[in-house]
Amino acid sequence: MRHTKRNSTLITPRAGWQQLAALCVLIALFVGVAPALSEPRLLVEPEVLSLGELDTSTGQRIFSARFTLKNDGDAPLHLNTPRAGCGCTKVQLKKYELAPGESTELSATVDVTGRYGSQRFSIFVPSDVSTTPARLVIEATVPDTRTGWELISPHLSLSDDATTRLHIRYFDKDRELRITALELPEGCEVVTPLPLVIAAGGGLGRLDIRCRQNLDSSKERLPFAVLSDYTEKPRENGWLIIANKPTTPPPTAPPTGAAPTAPPTGAAPTAPPTGAAPTAAAAAHRAKIVPIEAAILKDLVKSMQVVNDLVLLDIRPPEDFKRGHIPRSLNYPSTEWQLAQPPWPASAVLVVIADRDEMAAKAAEVLAESKCRHVLTLRGGIAAWTEAAGANTLVTDLMTTP
Repeated sequence: MRHTKRNSTLITPRAGWQQLAALCVLIALFVGVAPALSEPRLLVEPEVLSLGELDTSTGQRIFSARFTLKNDGDAPLHLNTPRAGCGCTKVQLKKYELAPGESTELSATVDVTGRYGSQRFSIFVPSDVSTTPARLVIEATVPDTRTGWELISPHLSLSDDATTRLHIRYFDKDRELRITALELPEGCEVVTPLPLVIAAGGGLGRLDIRCRQNLDSSKERLPFAVLSDYTEKPRENGWLIIANKPTTPPPTAPPTGAAPTAPPTGAAPTAPPTGAAPTAAAAAHRAKIVPIEAAILKDLVKSMQVVNDLVLLDIRPPEDFKRGHIPRSLNYPSTEWQLAQPPWPASAVLVVIADRDEMAAKAAEVLAESKCRHVLTLRGGIAAWTEAAGANTLVTDLMTTP
């Protein structure tokens, strides 16, 4: 009897500890799982919608698309106002508050006017699920029905006595094009032998132009013209941007004690002088400026399918942007800047695209003061992209600000 009692006394504490351990495991599992079950979850169907090859034979340029947004979680979901990646996309959301298991429809229209080839249109849907908006993509192929020829960029930047390349795009498929002559300012010459023959079938032509250093002109740009044997369009005009003019000496410093003069009303913001020490507030919020090559930008543009924080800002005039711009870039001239409340998140990485490096650098100095992580500038501007990626990669449509 004594032996039996001793065994029962030893077994009871062990069983109690086992029950306590099991209870702790159950509590830990309950505490860990409960929060996950009370969170909203945004489910988008489909994330990428392909419209295939569009039928534009009847003149239709606007096409519609629809997405389904569902709260697949166990808590209410709040959707914010959707944002389109360009002005060519219009978005409408039926409902902004979704109970668990509830769905709503997001309808969109895309305007393909001026667009040809493979196109991608992005829509961003912010919500309380994540700080990063959900990204919806519409893909489409627009048949190229253009005829004739055009200058891909009618504004050429001149630097010292180096050659500048002029790109010509030809669309007709049943005959070749001959560029017979160029009308250039005095001091400039065509390096490429003429006539330049561009084959039928959507060909590309290149003409190298060289001007002497410091052209005798008080203007910052000079006109030029390209002549062809195309009956319907015998010529097209362009501008030579003089980037090699001598820079004016910096203004002398004001006398000691003199009050600095205020900039004239309506003047564009100016970048701080090189080497000047930024204020404490500016230094705390100033983004880092990094020049990049066109080859790097090509990789960055490809990564935009999975990276939402990259924002390409083309600061050229709208008419230049319309003639040809880098895919997924946004036209953002200085007249439309809203630096106090910029239309990009604080985590954005900005890429500044211009005709000249000097313009990109000045813009970067100003944009770096806005909320963003970094500011990248494209070395060589739009011409460098054309050399690296090909002129056929440029998009010919006018997008609005981001």
